[in-house]
Amino acid sequence: MARGVVIGGGISGLVSAAILSAHGHDVVLLEKQPTLGGKLQEVKIDGYHFDFEPSMITMPWIFERVFREAGKTIDPMLRFIPLAVNSRNFFESGTVIDLTSDPDYMIEQLHAFSPENRQGFIDYLNESARLYQIADENFFENAAINRSELLSFQWMKTFLSVYPFLTMDAFHRRFFDDPRLLAMMNRYATYVGSSPYRAPAALGFFAYLELVQGVYYVEGGNYRLIEAFERLAMDLNVHIFHNTPAEQIIVKSDNLFEVKTEKYLWDCDFVISSVDIATFRGLMETETKKSKPTNQQSSSGFLCLLGIDEKYKHLHHHNYFYPLDYSREYVDIFEQGEWSLSPTLHVSYSGFSESTRAPKGSNLAIHVNVPSYDSNNRLHQEDYYESYRDFIVHWLETKLGLANLGKSIVTEKCYGPKELEALIGTKHTVIDRVNASSFFQPNIKDKRVDGLYYTDSSTHIGGGIAMSVINALNTVQVVEEDLARKEKKVWLTGMEY
Repeated sequence: MARGVVIGGGISGLVSAAILSAHGHDVVLLEKQPTLGGKLQEVKIDGYHFDFEPSMITMPWIFERVFREAGKTIDPMLRFIPLAVNSRNFFESGTVIDLTSDPDYMIEQLHAFSPENRQGFIDYLNESARLYQIADENFFENAAINRSELLSFQWMKTFLSVYPFLTMDAFHRRFFDDPRLLAMMNRYATYVGSSPYRAPAALGFFAYLELVQGVYYVEGGNYRLIEAFERLAMDLNVHIFHNTPAEQIIVKSDNLFEVKTEKYLWDCDFVISSVDIATFRGLMETETKKSKPTNQQSSSGFLCLLGIDEKYKHLHHHNYFYPLDYSREYVDIFEQGEWSLSPTLHVSYSGFSESTRAPKGSNLAIHVNVPSYDSNNRLHQEDYYESYRDFIVHWLETKLGLANLGKSIVTEKCYGPKELEALIGTKHTVIDRVNASSFFQPNIKDKRVDGLYYTDSSTHIGGGIAMSVINALNTVQVVEEDLARKEKKVWLTGMEY
């Protein structure tokens, strides 16, 4: 039995801790916040319930697999509800289309929406399915690739087959010339906090996940996932400490560490970080320095939670609103470091699927991508938040059909990048390059110190909650393989005479 400390109680850290404990290891989980979950939180305001991270849920079998890996049956309180419509997409030009995994409905809509791109859409889904198959075979079930594999003819052939030097936007333009279809498909780059003009084409497999396999909703909200995994971890005797940030990690030798908090000190054989790498590396230094903005940082977000006394019948669970110049947003965020005045808006309305979450009207969670740092230092200007919120509300009212939205608001709360970072306790990092090398090489293991592992978002090949869980499963596999090799080495050393 090995002793391990997991730093960060987000979903990937929680899953890693639970499964390792189920496999017989003694695991401590440290969370600096009062609750587990990282950005997966639930917010309740005056009777309205919101998902702090209103992400689409894909691949529900991945969550079920966690319980199987732990030798348990799935939590009966955890239920996944398929959405008939993945998202309803509104354009400033006045057109509307539903994205769905129902092929007949999609073809019917495309016949009127963009008939000249209908065959291109079918070809795109077929190619997206191929990219997904490659990801499934080479990453989802393969935690790490050794050097001999990297030099093999088969790996090089596979690598070249995922358009390693093509951006997501360039890939999509092979199938579409309708700017509205490009806007919807290019949005997948934001799942990894990047721009479609930088993100690799290999991430096109997201289209297969949503438009073929389908999108789900967790009954009661996404935080039910955290509650279920926390119950699992406690049942498996994970030692969970809330309000307990790690203060320092001391490397005594390879595979032997000390983890310090304000009140406790743990000796352990391995450490897993589910916080961002910048924060984690700060724990390894004697003097922690503040991280400086770099071009490797992902976008952050501006989140408005609005409880309103009005119901808009044309909204679905997930809604996206696109401006005429959809590409301007990416230039503003990633090139200019500015909050865009042509943003794409994600409006999540979970009350559509579960009326008890908005008994007085509608619960609208409006998310806008913004730079994590900007040239005007708006991170610290709450008055700018208010004006940007007013801009968003006005835009939704006048151009996108949410009449009298401002007058219908009865309660609200807004979060900017600074508040999000403080609440989540992590900084924004992203794979931001135009090749797909990272598609096959997740940096789960520290390259310098044996026994250090990473399961934060920077080690994922893609964004989303299911991808975080897949990464946790892969991290567990790597940790246990290393522990087995270490045990074998010790045993063989003991046999020498």
